[in-house]
Amino acid sequence: MISGNYTPDSAVQAIRLGAADYLPKPVSIEKLRTTIRKLADSARERQNVLSYEKGLISAFRFHGMVGRSPMMLDIFATLRRIAPHYRSALITGETGTGKELVARALHELSPVANGPFVVCNASAIVETLFESELFGHVKGAFTGAVSDRIGMFEAANKGTIFLDEIGEMPLTTQAKLLRTLQNHEVQRVGSPIAKKIDVRVIAATNRSLPTQIESKLFREDLYYRLSMVEVSLPSLRERKEDLPLLQRHFIESFAQQYGKPIRGITRRAQALPLSLARQHP
Repeated sequence: MISGNYTPDSAVQAIRLGAADYLPKPVSIEKLRTTIRKLADSARERQNVLSYEKGLISAFRFHGMVGRSPMMLDIFATLRRIAPHYRSALITGETGTGKELVARALHELSPVANGPFVVCNASAIVETLFESELFGHVKGAFTGAVSDRIGMFEAANKGTIFLDEIGEMPLTTQAKLLRTLQNHEVQRVGSPIAKKIDVRVIAATNRSLPTQIESKLFREDLYYRLSMVEVSLPSLRERKEDLPLLQRHFIESFAQQYGKPIRGITRRAQALPLSLARQHP
């Protein structure tokens, strides 16, 4: 910005609003050339950084997840190792840490990747309908059961079922789930016949299941059956070094989704979340 009415306040305001520099009149041609040359060099440097960051995202992207922190790289390695062999797994972590992404990665890396991936959100199911939703029912099993209906376990046969928020599941349903895990079979509500199934089970929770066990809200035997393979996800505040990559990842995703030509953000804007994170650990 070039102005004949220079004041320190107007210069600060202009830069806050996005000006790269503020030059008071009169401006020499040499001064203008030097300023433009510096800005051009800075722009080229930003383009190089953007290209470098784009390459980093590709290198550190893993089945929809992005991370280069030691904790996340260790989780990626663990998923690669266990995916071919697990029958049941438990994913723990705070809300928003990416538990469903981990579940999908396990499914995609497993031998049943071509099979169905069925999601059950336990917190969204009415308690009286849990068994019917999970295991199905036969016609006449209860009021409103006007026809036979398969449950989520049968729908996930030869694939994976993801039981999200399993800490919300009623104890009566937990007992039937444990039997399903042990015997690899389901029995529809109202039916005397059990049906064999081949399903991999992944459960997730943001609660402390050991604490719920002490409170008699979760079965200990079911917990040990599920936690034979357990993946604990860190919160973002525990892996702040992943913030720049995540920023770049979401900018690319939303720019493509909304058709916006956004190529990146300034270093000052990029550093702001890190500054806030240090103030509020």
